[in-house]
Amino acid sequence: MYQFKTKNTGIFNGRRNSDQKTEMNFNTILEEILIKRSQQKKKTSPLNYKERLFVLTKSMLTYYEGRPEKKYRKGFIDVSKIKCVEIVKNDDGVIPCQNKYPFQVVHDANTLYIFAPSAQSRDQWVKKLKEEIKNNNNIMIKYHPKFWADGSYQCCRQTEKLAPGCEKYNLFESSKYLFYSITILCSRCTYYW
Repeated sequence: MYQFKTKNTGIFNGRRNSDQKTEMNFNTILEEILIKRSQQKKKTSPLNYKERLFVLTKSMLTYYEGRPEKKYRKGFIDVSKIKCVEIVKNDDGVIPCQNKYPFQVVHDANTLYIFAPSAQSRDQWVKKLKEEIKNNNNIMIKYHPKFWADGSYQCCRQTEKLAPGCEKYNLFESSKYLFYSITILCSRCTYYW
């Protein structure tokens, strides 16, 4: 876990701090250097891959250039806005970066493609993210299991980035294993799946 010291007159999280050390985040779940693919929000945006320090907390998925300090923050996603987290099916396609284990985080109207250095790392990120979004109200019914590339989804060839997904999304299952069971409580009974 990283710590930093605020300036005497600085404000952190809306509170004035003196010379005390303040932890960057008290509830870090995962932290690792991963590779992020550019989101290409504009048609003219270049496709590139950059190493970023990713930090997952109960409320945010944040990525930094180098150190986890606000001035190095490159982006963040409010966990409550995440609609889908899943491994990207690549079917032996070429991945032009050193990390070969992709997963996707769908939020708002964007998809963030992230590349982990190992299958174990990727599986851990997917599992932890799914655990954090399990109570979100905006979970997708269908998603795109393959990359958006060259102006279309590689799974269904749809050319609109906002096109509905082509494969059923099940937050609680993966092709590899069951992440956790769901408990639904009602006034009289409890159901387990």
